[in-house]
Amino acid sequence: MTLLAMVLAVITGFQVNWNVEPARGQEGGTVHITVQFTEGDLLFVTENSGENAFWEIAAAVDGDNTARNSGSVIRNELPLKEEISISGVQLGTHLLTVMVRDLESGRSTEWEETIEVNLLDSTSWLSGNLQIAGGSYQRASGTTEVIWNVYSPQTEDEEADSLVAAYVLRDENGVTRREGWMDMIIFDGAYRGVVSLDISNLDAGKYEILAVIVSDGKVVTASRTELELLQAWDVWGEDPDLTETLIRPIAHSSELRELEDVEGPSSRKAVMAEFWQERDPTPVTVQNEFLDIYLARLDYIEDNFSTLNFMGITTDQGWVFALLGEPDMIDSRPLETATRPTQLWTYFSPTIEVLFIDYNGCGTFELATDWEEVLVVHDRH
Repeated sequence: MTLLAMVLAVITGFQVNWNVEPARGQEGGTVHITVQFTEGDLLFVTENSGENAFWEIAAAVDGDNTARNSGSVIRNELPLKEEISISGVQLGTHLLTVMVRDLESGRSTEWEETIEVNLLDSTSWLSGNLQIAGGSYQRASGTTEVIWNVYSPQTEDEEADSLVAAYVLRDENGVTRREGWMDMIIFDGAYRGVVSLDISNLDAGKYEILAVIVSDGKVVTASRTELELLQAWDVWGEDPDLTETLIRPIAHSSELRELEDVEGPSSRKAVMAEFWQERDPTPVTVQNEFLDIYLARLDYIEDNFSTLNFMGITTDQGWVFALLGEPDMIDSRPLETATRPTQLWTYFSPTIEVLFIDYNGCGTFELATDWEEVLVVHDRH
């Protein structure tokens, strides 16, 4: 699987969260797995009662303790959360395996996680893992819910609203970008902290979320998790100039004129909704696979072809990548082995070789292949 496909899979597939409830004696602990199904995760079929989709969840600890659940859902019931649990998991380190399958299409996704089951005694607090409702990979737009289960000592009998839980979102440089308090409730024998985390207007990159419980001025337990944000590209016309720049490689001149002619964000969004709908390879489903792939291409383009002065999408390599995607082969020849640095991108289907030359030796590769040849191949693809 290519890097592009891997990134696309983690942000558009089923979302899975898990939490380990500690053991309270010889009976062992319990692993709770929650799967969220959203639009695009399932293939719906039309039956007498309407559009239905069918799913299956299977989980195992060390390949032995297993749990399985299956069911159906109608479209207007989405998003849907389903939970299965595996009880009697003994103390120690274990391998948790979770498989989620769309029974109609046969599409499935599998996760493996190392988990730890601890003993809840009369002296120590125990923390579950921080769960991000939208998954560990998300686009930097809107909000995402963070959930944290905390287990108090058996002798404790505090009210949920007497606990103080704080969270911090930090970027790769350790700079705090978000912070605040979590709402605490009592849920299924544990204390649960919940916060709606605003991730809009954050830079793409890796972040960590830290959460702590404070009692009598002391931190009694803490947890952390990682969150990776992808760029929230404006492909809907909020900033018409930016949207035009981002879609120009794949847009017809008439579509660009239409975007320029309409006024107001709602009208531009309607124009762009039609733009993406016309390129949807499976219009009968909610998921627009073309849009998902194009957003992933924009991620790659900005990471690999942008400079201090130019967005990656405005470079020749960015344009070709936006049109044709990731090449099957790249032959790079640096200045030491050629008169000028070159890159040759080879595509197997449809077949084309695209040559780029760095004429100035400054790292900016310009297209040497005829543009019409690239466009003809794109139209055939």
